[in-house]
Amino acid sequence: MENDLRRAIVDQELFVVYQPVVMLELTVDRRAFPPHAAAVEALVRWRHPVRGVVPPAEFIGVAEECGAIGALGEFVLDTACRQFVAWKRDLGRLAPRLLAVNLSRAQLNDGGFVAYVSRTLHDSGMDPAELQLEVTESLAAQDESVQARLRQLKELGLTLALDDFGTGYSSLSSLHQLPVATVKIDRSFVSQAVESAHHRVLIEATVRVAVSLNINTVAEGVESDAQASVVRALGCEKGQGYFFSKPLLPESLVDWLRSNDS
Repeated sequence: MENDLRRAIVDQELFVVYQPVVMLELTVDRRAFPPHAAAVEALVRWRHPVRGVVPPAEFIGVAEECGAIGALGEFVLDTACRQFVAWKRDLGRLAPRLLAVNLSRAQLNDGGFVAYVSRTLHDSGMDPAELQLEVTESLAAQDESVQARLRQLKELGLTLALDDFGTGYSSLSSLHQLPVATVKIDRSFVSQAVESAHHRVLIEATVRVAVSLNINTVAEGVESDAQASVVRALGCEKGQGYFFSKPLLPESLVDWLRSNDS
């Protein structure tokens, strides 16, 4: 797997798909009405010559263990930024408003990573304000060195998001200490929001604290109309999940954007 993955990076077997993040706006019929993607999240995939498309759960951990995660992360960031700029140029008002890209532990521990992000933004022509870098809650809360690196990234003019919130080591009381503009509520809470009053209370509490700190909220893993309705009623600003769209290839995302235009 390690050898295959190293070869995959060189032979361009990796590719990027994009999952829309939509506004959970109320309309007359109280359904989500996404005329555009408020954002798209860039997600890496691997088209293996023998195994077919390999899901990230099967190779991200290997990439971290063998030291390939840095090169993989750079590929995703560079590819996604250039694609986002192309959408802005070609689609105008239909283009997504924000690009989200995940960060790994190795990237945050790399002393040259902030300079790399700055160069990537410059070389791609992307506005830093349109890039959102996402870090897991457990990693963001880990130590002061990571938080210092996050603050350096924020100084570039981009925004930061706390991913998988509710599953890590931080708490609502320490949320104000992290330099983030968005909290993404973990799918484990959203998946039980319809049946479980306990999970609804946790989601609502997260939203209330986030709003008080002027932090945006995204409900992850929305898979049904019922879940979308609950998280919308609890005050979540945005939603992401298969109910709205699966991760899409660039050309398929363009079709999705046009089909949701009105």
